Amino acid sequence: MSTFDFTESSHWKDSELAHEIASAVPQKPLIARGVIRSTKSIDMGESQCFSCVLADGTGEVQLLFMGRRNVAGLQPGTICTVQGTVGKDGNTLQVWNPLYRIEPAQ
Repeated sequence: MSTFDFTESSHWKDSELAHEIASAVPQKPLIARGVIRSTKSIDMGESQCFSCVLADGTGEVQLLFMGRRNVAGLQPGTICTVQGTVGKDGNTLQVWNPLYRIEPAQ
């Protein structure tokens, strides 16, 4: 049985796909691998949101998981690969409810 690899570029067809956070453009797809730098649970209206910051050496992006107080395995120091569409709030790049894969420690 084969497993779909969400990091395959062909999944995005002809979209401009960024592989580094520094190259990310709002409203375009991003697939990046980095380290979780910080996490926190925040209130967004009447809902909870788990927020973490992913850094890849070129920049940082805020990952937001709506309706969650935490996400198992995502903690400071965790290496992971994420996929999603980039948004922007002020100067902060964001990806809402990204697909993610926790990578083995190096």
